[in-house]
Amino acid sequence: MSSTIFETFRSYRRQTVVHHVLAIAAILLTCLSFVAPAVGEETHVSFKNDVMPVFMKSGCNAGDCHGSSRGQDGFRLSLFGYDPEGDYYRLLEEYPSRRINRAEPEKSLLLEKATGYVSHTGGELFTAESESYRIILEWLNQGAPHDSEEAPLATGIRFQIDKHKFERPGSSLAAKVTATYTDGSERDITRWCLFMGSNDSVAPINDAGVIEAKKAGGAHVFARFDKFTVGMEVTVLPEGDFDWPDPPTDNYIDELVFAKLQDMRILPSELCSDDQFLRRVTIDLTGALPTPDEYAAFMASDDADKRTKLIDELMSRDAFGEVWAARWGEWLRIFTDTNPERGTAMLAGWNYYHWIREQMTENTRLDEFARQLLSGNGSNLTSPPSNYYTMISQGKVDPVRLSEDTAQIFMGIRTQCAQCHNHPFDRWTMDDYYAFQSFFMGVRRKHGSEAREYFTFVDVDAEPASHPIDGRPMAHKFLGGEHADVEDKDARKVLANWLTAPGNTLFRENMANRIWAHFFGKGIIDPVDDVRISNPPSNEPLMAELGRRLAQDYAYDQKKLIRDICSSRTYQLSATTNSSNEQDERLFSHSSLRRMRADVFFDCLTQALEYKHNFRRSSADRALVMFEGGWRDNFNEYFFRTFGQAKRESVCACEDQTEANLSQTLHLINGKTIDQALQRNPKLIPSLLDHHDTDGPIIEALFIRTLARKPSETELQGILNTLPETSERRTRHQAFNNVLWGLLNSSEFMFNH
Repeated sequence: MSSTIFETFRSYRRQTVVHHVLAIAAILLTCLSFVAPAVGEETHVSFKNDVMPVFMKSGCNAGDCHGSSRGQDGFRLSLFGYDPEGDYYRLLEEYPSRRINRAEPEKSLLLEKATGYVSHTGGELFTAESESYRIILEWLNQGAPHDSEEAPLATGIRFQIDKHKFERPGSSLAAKVTATYTDGSERDITRWCLFMGSNDSVAPINDAGVIEAKKAGGAHVFARFDKFTVGMEVTVLPEGDFDWPDPPTDNYIDELVFAKLQDMRILPSELCSDDQFLRRVTIDLTGALPTPDEYAAFMASDDADKRTKLIDELMSRDAFGEVWAARWGEWLRIFTDTNPERGTAMLAGWNYYHWIREQMTENTRLDEFARQLLSGNGSNLTSPPSNYYTMISQGKVDPVRLSEDTAQIFMGIRTQCAQCHNHPFDRWTMDDYYAFQSFFMGVRRKHGSEAREYFTFVDVDAEPASHPIDGRPMAHKFLGGEHADVEDKDARKVLANWLTAPGNTLFRENMANRIWAHFFGKGIIDPVDDVRISNPPSNEPLMAELGRRLAQDYAYDQKKLIRDICSSRTYQLSATTNSSNEQDERLFSHSSLRRMRADVFFDCLTQALEYKHNFRRSSADRALVMFEGGWRDNFNEYFFRTFGQAKRESVCACEDQTEANLSQTLHLINGKTIDQALQRNPKLIPSLLDHHDTDGPIIEALFIRTLARKPSETELQGILNTLPETSERRTRHQAFNNVLWGLLNSSEFMFNH
């Protein structure tokens, strides 16, 4: 009896120990699978969640491999995996048993090519000992199953930290990226992410997600997984001590800009001089140079508030509205053609421009301006806002073009990539693209009583856009928002109301950023119409506050925001740099040298020369107010083309080119724009010779009318030494023509600074 009891007790203890070991093992396996799903004998491998990430990480579905539109070597995958269903079909069912060998998984062409065992254009992607190989092999061993409808899908990804600051160059950080799924689970997917950086000279990130601090500066790194992209801000501080001088601030803009500079250990430049400010703000607000009388009055004033008063006075002029009408004329693509089948009639374009000019000079709220454009109906000859639907899609109504350009103009978003595949560097998917296109599917156009006239109207019963992959109708959905209720409604008006709501950060920050870029030569997000996760703002708090103020505090009154910008110390900083900010190009620690845009530069040349150039096919008195730019002006077209005036072939802000080049220099030296004015101008130099007996005051007057400043003593003496010692009027006239020519050819004249 005692022996039986002993054996029973010993058996019980063995079972208990086994149970404990199994329990502990189960707990460990659960923990491990939570951190990073391991592929083992009992692990189910998901095609979408496990195999597709291998394709992306290995570059199989990239654009230069099987993800190209035609595939590679007879095999095509969807670009970056936007179509898992199609990828599964092409892998297993397009040519059964060719790429997958269920009987002998190790001999599947998929694995043999990836490991380089057989010839592969892409070379060896991974080895037979790699995790990628084990995942695919396990999936094949399980029969290469397709995922069930209940299989969890990724809903988003995130970096473990969204900001990191390196105290000095030379250190590194291993980033961690986590994905969340529809069933509430999370996985460490760092191993399967694609990584890239915005500034590899400061903080590159390698394929494993390790960030290296190479030199002082700011950067962003990005991770992509599935259809998601996420970013992290990285700062590398310079070595050595740093003392912040606590410079004065004039408003919230300075506080936010200087906070960023202090964080980056960058000192702002000093305040610009009065004459520099006068020239800078007059060109920016009116597209013209300050006159000699305006210069004299401003420089003589001892009013402590004279800069603010000047800003208010300049914004009250019609020229202020004309500057913004020219900007919007390019963004909205005012472009006409005498053939109404190919483009919009000139009369319609002229009416459209003057309506825009009226909105800008009367300071119409930007939200109201956008709503009128998006909901434009009626005749293009008598209802100017309706030209929004004839100018963008010249010749015919094109919902594709309308949806893309509307997103780019009013939200700064380029959705074009998502037409054919999920955006590789942003959050937009093909579903987003076609659901947004649905807002414009009902736009219709018909001829009026004459060939030049079109009537725009809306069919409220129009079918939504269809998804090109499976043909399903795509219900109207706002970009980054919810589905819209458009039943028995004009879908464009529904869109316009959502777009211009004060809480819509996409619209309000895009409008604020476009305004900011006008005054600084670059946007906080730059380019201004390329807003994406992988192109983040250089100062996110500043971007958010400018947008909030514009929409909520100022009710989209752009003059109020512009007054804030021009009144800020940030705008009034000198272009002269210091040792800490000489490399800064994005944080606004100093004023940038900005070449004037083509039409403004032409007008400033005309004003400085006091000579009226003729415009062909236009009665405009300034190039800035030519309703479709200078491309029709055969007399001066070469100037506008050479100096980069927008061709209006698209709505892209990039069409306005302000980079200096050799052709521009040669034209100023040898071209007719300056030479013709100097040779035919009977007024300017003769008037100065009549009013001044000595050379010094004439030189000073020429400096003031071109550069809005007096010459330095060195400059004055240098010029005086080159002038001929004669009283003969014709010789003196030619000598001062040469002085004026030299000033107009200087970089200081060409650039706003």
